[in-house]
Amino acid sequence: MKACKKPAIFALALFAMGLASCGQAPASGSKPDESPSASEPEPEPVGPSVFILTGQSNMEGQTQWGNNYLKNALQQLQDSGDYPDVYAEDYDVLVDGIPEVRTSYYGCGYGEIGNPKNIHASNKQTPIDGQFEDTKVGMGAQDSRMGPELGAAYILRNVIVEGAQPIYFIKCGVSGSGFAQSGSNAINWEVNDEHNLYNEHLKPYTENCLGLIEEETGLKPVIRGFLWMQGESDSDSKKIPLYAERMNRLLDTFKEDFEEYAKDGDRENIAFIDALIYDGANTPWGAQTSQDLNAVKMQNAEEHDNYYCINTSWKIEGGMQLKTGSPGGDSMHYCTESSFRLGMAYAQVILDNGLLD
Repeated sequence: MKACKKPAIFALALFAMGLASCGQAPASGSKPDESPSASEPEPEPVGPSVFILTGQSNMEGQTQWGNNYLKNALQQLQDSGDYPDVYAEDYDVLVDGIPEVRTSYYGCGYGEIGNPKNIHASNKQTPIDGQFEDTKVGMGAQDSRMGPELGAAYILRNVIVEGAQPIYFIKCGVSGSGFAQSGSNAINWEVNDEHNLYNEHLKPYTENCLGLIEEETGLKPVIRGFLWMQGESDSDSKKIPLYAERMNRLLDTFKEDFEEYAKDGDRENIAFIDALIYDGANTPWGAQTSQDLNAVKMQNAEEHDNYYCINTSWKIEGGMQLKTGSPGGDSMHYCTESSFRLGMAYAQVILDNGLLD
């Protein structure tokens, strides 16, 4: 896979290159034959890396992993020869949990998010408080579902050196959510709306989760990236021209609110990793409008530093051609193999661009 920062469009067709062995442990002290000066204070230890995972249903996770779907997907990826770091024998690891990457998950369907009983979350009692677990299957829309967190954790676990802090995923996905929904139950990502998903859900949930990480590790966490999988609900021709503006406003608000958790206290060090929406055959949101929205996403990434966009397309050269439908998905949601590959693609962008450094 070609690793580059700009243009920021990625196609994860091959894992021909081995993963970088960058660790998460704090840097060691002085060289063995040197003693630190008494006047020089020890550097502050770097807190654990955190990534926000948010968007709508293909981020929340509507993909089935049971019925041997995930087991067969791993075997398929291994047999293809394109993914030398994927092994079918690792199925049990994904079921038991990946301790190197811990996830707090929170999500439900659009129109239901106001009812905590409908939220599928790691914290069953008070979902918005958060609760971290080793990343595993069942962190999607229900216990039988998965999202891209699984493939991402599977790859990123390889960069955690022994004794280092784990990576943390703060996941909040709302199926069917968008920036310009309408109706009596409408609650959108548009931060200018009186009621919006950011202020009422993602922001307080993230604050709570960051507190949990600090309690768990004794260190202040560092938010490295904002991973986004959304756009299907905004692929209407009237919404597309405003999509980038609305998305950037959400991201800028997040960066401003959580700047103190950015690397070196600089909000621009929080990367934005976007992904294209499905644009293959029989797309339920329109063959042309899906391509039009994807063009906006790609252009938005081109125009900003530290923005990246994963090319999942069937239409754009070099696209990953992620599939919806069987086995494991449906007309709107990725099949098991594609959901896992999407997560791997997020991880590869993180590694290729030094976002853990």
